[in-house]
Amino acid sequence: MYPQTRDRWFVLTISCHSALDLERCAEIMFELGATAVEEIDNRLITHLDPPEDVEDALVSIRDALQGGATTGEVSLDHSWQRHEDWSHLWRRGLVAKQISDNLVVRPSWCASPPEHKNVVTVVIDPGMAFGTAEHPTTRGSLRLLEKAISPGESIMDIGCGSGILTITAIKLGASNVLSVDNDPYALEATSANLFMNEIRGKADVQLGEVSPAWLKDSSECEGIIANIQSDVLLALMIGFRSAIRNHGWLILSGIMDSEWPAILSSARDSKFTLIAVDMELGWTSAWFKLDK
Repeated sequence: MYPQTRDRWFVLTISCHSALDLERCAEIMFELGATAVEEIDNRLITHLDPPEDVEDALVSIRDALQGGATTGEVSLDHSWQRHEDWSHLWRRGLVAKQISDNLVVRPSWCASPPEHKNVVTVVIDPGMAFGTAEHPTTRGSLRLLEKAISPGESIMDIGCGSGILTITAIKLGASNVLSVDNDPYALEATSANLFMNEIRGKADVQLGEVSPAWLKDSSECEGIIANIQSDVLLALMIGFRSAIRNHGWLILSGIMDSEWPAILSSARDSKFTLIAVDMELGWTSAWFKLDK
């Protein structure tokens, strides 16, 4: 038994066997009350209020992580750190990221360097929704989106998370974006980030579960971008085909390299032609064109 003290943080380090497990564990830690989770060298680090009983806390957290659809064993280590505002400490590690020659993503507290003056700048604050350009799937999606989109197009952002892809699409010329997520936190984050980027009236942000039937009943669009888990992408593939106009485009991400062959095969079966692939740190993003 350890008494609670407010002058120090309980620092938890989580180790997993795969990048997908790290992502799932991060989501679970947010659900358990973490305000920030940092990924360093294939480990997650978060700072929590001191528990009344450390051993009981570790058992409870391990059970929650192990039961959260992880594919392998999860190991935990803990330490103590002098109390500071961790949410502000964490900000120090986030800087403006140059995604391409013409695209920069930065947090609101970080000013754009002078060399970024004439590029498209997307302002995104991290929070409980996925998408801050810190993950390879987000960066890959952004790089492909910049190549795929044409001004005036209507698109869908499936699993919009923080809204980073919605905002980028609009800044690159999309006339309107239907942004959908099944997480209320994502809708809050997307709406807040749209406001911060001074975007009004071009995004329809909706809470919902996307299915092939939902896609079939939706209005056709020129393009869809979906940065979500591979098993969901596979389930939605036939729906993507029905929701995209002929010769439209599809960007898929959230794909581990080992999952890529199955995604490619399914896309080809649904009459999508591969245009480009973006691979980074074991993750694949892909741009397809539809020929019905």
